[in-house]
Amino acid sequence: MKLHNAFFLSFILLLVCGCSFQSEKESSGSVAAVVNGVEITQSEIEYFAKKTIAPGTNETKTIEQKKAILANLVRNELLAQKAREMGIEKDPDFTLALYEARRQVLAGMAESRLAKSVKPVTPEAANALVENNPRIFSGRKLLVYDEILIKGVDVPFLDSLILLADKGATEEQLVEELESKKKVFRKTTKSVTSDKIQPAILDVLLKIKPNRPIVARVEDKFSMIMTVHEILPIPLQGSQAIQQARAMVYAQQRNALLAKSMSDVINSSKITYYGDYAKTSAEERKVTGLPVPDKQKAARKAYKSFGFGAVLSVSCIFAVLVLTASMRILRGALWLPRLWPSSGVSDKAETPYEWDYEAYWIEKFYIGAIALLILAVLAFEIYLLAQYLPILGVLAGVVSGVLLGVAVSRIFGLKALRGLSHKVYAILVAVFTTPLIIGLLYIIRYPGL
Repeated sequence: MKLHNAFFLSFILLLVCGCSFQSEKESSGSVAAVVNGVEITQSEIEYFAKKTIAPGTNETKTIEQKKAILANLVRNELLAQKAREMGIEKDPDFTLALYEARRQVLAGMAESRLAKSVKPVTPEAANALVENNPRIFSGRKLLVYDEILIKGVDVPFLDSLILLADKGATEEQLVEELESKKKVFRKTTKSVTSDKIQPAILDVLLKIKPNRPIVARVEDKFSMIMTVHEILPIPLQGSQAIQQARAMVYAQQRNALLAKSMSDVINSSKITYYGDYAKTSAEERKVTGLPVPDKQKAARKAYKSFGFGAVLSVSCIFAVLVLTASMRILRGALWLPRLWPSSGVSDKAETPYEWDYEAYWIEKFYIGAIALLILAVLAFEIYLLAQYLPILGVLAGVVSGVLLGVAVSRIFGLKALRGLSHKVYAILVAVFTTPLIIGLLYIIRYPGL
């Protein structure tokens, strides 16, 4: 009986704990809804809210829009559950669609991540765009005109239309002529701002007299009749112009960055086409209309990356040599760098002097100034190269330079170099510093990959 009571008490405790856990979970706001046992979390709603709700929206509208997002998620979840009941998950099209959706999401997130490196548009750049483009801003106009596109280019017929227009024919009369000759055409009335019209077409429209049709052709593709009805000035000025200019400059920078990044990705990849997609042009001998890596650009980028790594490595080598020569001046005796402490050899300076050696203050000042210069140069080199090389590439350049520098510094242990004076070592410090400065100037002079 006691055993039964114990089991019953345990069951009650578990039930109470489970209810309290569920209540805590629901009250915490992490779950927004449960659809047939499937949870829809608040984080899902916030994810879509960030993409759809404009910043600065008041709280009431924000809540309503979040409710609309939740309603859409609930409907989608119900349809997804229904799809599972119908066995759609086993359909090959579902697998392909799921794979493609995953690929598109990853590509979109990669673009967003790359776009974050776009520099903010400065007020100076926005003002310059406004001042240099009056057609888009201060001189912006609204044009209302008819556009009649005629299929094909019949030069004799177009000449007859031009003759009629020059004699004062109206648009309706030209349309009647088209219909009588059974020409295929499409007429539309447009209301467009001047910044949305191609400059070549805009120049033509601005020169046309109101309600006087003009006949033109676009190469050998199609012909057209345009009739301007009204031109209204609607300048874009002040804060609106600056805001529009910022958006335009940002879009240009973003597109340029994405185009360059995409080109770098393509050139650093290996792409092989098969079947009909592998057919090459007889003249150019390359795949047309498909992304193809530029092997020459890829090779140049690889060579330049190797060159940047070599510059950093050489800079580290000479930095170690400067350290070795500097320590010789400060300690008054030979000092060779080690990659790790040696327990069997004392690190105390052994000088040829009978008294405790101490470098002059001018020597200490000289060495200190050189040390600060080298640290600044190396830090700036690493900062610049980190924008072009992967972190592992930068680390490889530093580590290889330090290792080679430690090895090369052993030349100071040769008997012929041990007796060099302080003045010679001071000159060597300056000489060894020069390659670091040259390397930095090279990186600044030839940036990018």
